Formats: sequence, structure tokens, C-alpha cells
Amino acid sequence: MIGASMTRSARYGPAAGDFRAKDGQECKVLAEQATDCLLDYLYDEPKALAEDSAVFLLEIRKIWQQHGVDEGAVWRELSERIDLSADLLKRGIRARKGGRYRSTKLP
Repeated sequence: MIGASMTRSARYGPAAGDFRAKDGQECKVLAEQATDCLLDYLYDEPKALAEDSAVFLLEIRKIWQQHGVDEGAVWRELSERIDLSADLLKRGIRARKGGRYRSTKLP
């Protein structure tokens, strides 16, 4: 039996030991941009948040392209989640964890 530390599910890709140094650098840059966005939010700086969010989106697009992810599919998925959430709210269903309605499509 292979130990849990040596396997990853298909959803999350290869085991940590299989990552290239370039992947680690990409992750570091993306994490830094995400952190900048969070700090802008926490310090209530909407202009900086907009600017840093744009940089974050550019970085995530690079990663999508490098890994063959269709950008249109990502935006369609997000749109479907938003539409589902809005539809549920119209019907008076509050989507919440552990609530009566659960979906993986919720934002």
C-alpha cells in the first residue's frame, strides 16, 4: 500500500515531489498577488484592490495557459455559479454549508 503522502487524487494533480521549480515560482507569485489583494481588502483600499486584482488575474491566466486550461470554461463556470446562486435566492433558498440546499456550483 502506498502512503498518503505519496499519492494525490486526480483532481489535484501529481504528488508534491513531482512539481518543477518553475511551478513553485508560479505558485509563489500567485500567492503574493492574492496576499496583496487580501491586504488591500482588509485595509479598505478599493483602488489598490482593483489594481492588485488585475495583476492577480493576469498571473492566473498565465498559469491557465501553461496548463492548457480553457479560460472561457473558467468564466462560464463562474457565471453558472453566480446564476445558480441568484436563482436560489429568488426562490428563497439560502445556500449555506450544512443547509438544506448544497451544490458545488455556489460561489
